[in-house]
Amino acid sequence: MALVFEYGKWISIKDKDSLLEMLKDIWRQRIFMDRETGISENEDDNRYQPFLNFDNNQVRANNFVGFIQTDDDLIEIYPKVFRNYENAKDHKELMLRHIFYWFSYCRKWKFPFNQTTLDIREIKEFPELIINVIANQFFDTISKQPLTMYQPVEEVFQAPRGSINFKRYINKGISTGNYHKIDCDYEPFLFDNKVNRIIKYCSRLLLLKTRYAENQRILQDVVFILDEVEDLPYTIQDVERTNFNPFFEDYASLMNSCNMILSQQLYSGNLYNLSQWCLLFPMEYIFEDFLAGFLQDRFYDKWKIEYQKSDKYLAVNDSGKKVFNMQQDIYLTSKEDPGLKIIVDAKYKLRDINYKKDIKKGISQNDLYQMVSYAFKRGCTDMLLVYPNISDNNINRPDKFKVDSGFTSNEQIRVTAIEIPFWSLTNFDNLTTEMERVIAENLNEIRQDSQSARIN
Repeated sequence: MALVFEYGKWISIKDKDSLLEMLKDIWRQRIFMDRETGISENEDDNRYQPFLNFDNNQVRANNFVGFIQTDDDLIEIYPKVFRNYENAKDHKELMLRHIFYWFSYCRKWKFPFNQTTLDIREIKEFPELIINVIANQFFDTISKQPLTMYQPVEEVFQAPRGSINFKRYINKGISTGNYHKIDCDYEPFLFDNKVNRIIKYCSRLLLLKTRYAENQRILQDVVFILDEVEDLPYTIQDVERTNFNPFFEDYASLMNSCNMILSQQLYSGNLYNLSQWCLLFPMEYIFEDFLAGFLQDRFYDKWKIEYQKSDKYLAVNDSGKKVFNMQQDIYLTSKEDPGLKIIVDAKYKLRDINYKKDIKKGISQNDLYQMVSYAFKRGCTDMLLVYPNISDNNINRPDKFKVDSGFTSNEQIRVTAIEIPFWSLTNFDNLTTEMERVIAENLNEIRQDSQSARIN
C-alpha cells in the first residue's frame, strides 16, 4: 500500500500497464463529466486520464484524492494541504476525518457520509472505511424500513391482467396464431423490486472486495435480508433512472452510494467480481462545494447563497448570439443590505509560505482578470477570493486590492483575498467554529468597506 499526496512524490508500482489501462477505461466512462464537475476532454483521446502521471514504473498523483485499488496495488491519495506537514503520514486517521468532514457539507456532490458516522469507526484504510460506512448505511436502512414498491412486470396470461400491451400481443400472439396468449403489463407490489436488487448487487460487489471481517459480516447480513430478491447485475444508468417519493428519502441516499460504487469500477469477466475499484474526487470541486455548503448551512439567515450562478454571458457575437457563459462559484446577496453583492471564487491553491512578501500576494494574474470580468458584467463591486490555510492554526490577514474603472473615476472594484481554516492537525475539533468566525469577520469587513464606498 502506498500513501501519497496530490502533486507529491513519485512512487513505484508493480504493474504500470494494467493500472494505466484501468484509469483510461474509467475516464472514458466519464465519471466526472459536465453534469458533475464541468470537466470535459477530447472525446476521441483514448489515451487520456487525469488521475496519475506515469514515468516508466513510477506514478505521481494529480489533483484527485481517494484511492485506487487493484489486485497488485493500493494507492491512497490525500489532499495537498497536508503535504508539507512534517508528520502528516502519522495522522492518517485525522486526514480521513478531514475528508469526511468536507464531504458532509457538500451539496452538489452527494456523499452518504457525515462526521458522526465516521467518529465511531476505527478503520484506517481509505477503501475499507468507505465500504464500512456504506455497508452500515445499507444495513440500517433496509432493516429498519424494508422497501416494498410497485415493480413493472411484463408477462403473458390467458386472461387480461393490468393493461394489454397490444404491440407485443400482435407481434408475438396474433401473428403466430397464439390468440390465447395475451401480453400484459402490470405493477405488483413487491419486495423483489429494482431498488432492492441494485442494493443487493452492490453489496455482493463490496463483499468480494473487502478484507475486514466486520465489513464482511455486515454485508452478509444485508444479502441475507434481501434473500428473496433476485440476483441481477445493474449499471449506473439503472441507478440514475430510479425515483422515490419523499417518504423514501433514506433509499434515495442509498442510491447515491450505489452510484458511487458503480460509477468508478471495472469488472473482470465475472460480473460479480469487482476486479478493480477506485473512488477519486477532484479536490478543486470538493473545496468549492464544501465552501458553498458551509455558507448555506451557517450564513443562510444573513445571506442569499447562489451556487454556480450561470445566468449571464460575457459577450454577444456579431450575430447577436450570447457567448462565453459565466459561472461564478458562489454569489452572495446580503439580506440586510440588498445592495451588497459579493462574487466568491474558491481557489484550491497553496500559496507560497512567504507570499506576503510578493506584491501580488500570491494571486494569479489570470484569476484576477477573471474576477474583474465577472464584476464588470454583473455590476458587482465586491469580490472575494477564498484560499485554504497554508499552515496549521495560523490564518493570515486578508489582502485587499482596488481596481479603478476606466469609464468613471469614482467607481472601483474591491477584491479581497482571504484564507479560511480548511484544515488543522492540532485543532480539528474547533474547525467549524474557527471557520465560521473567520468568514463572518471577513464578510462584515467587506460590508463596512462597501458601505463606506457608497457614502463617499
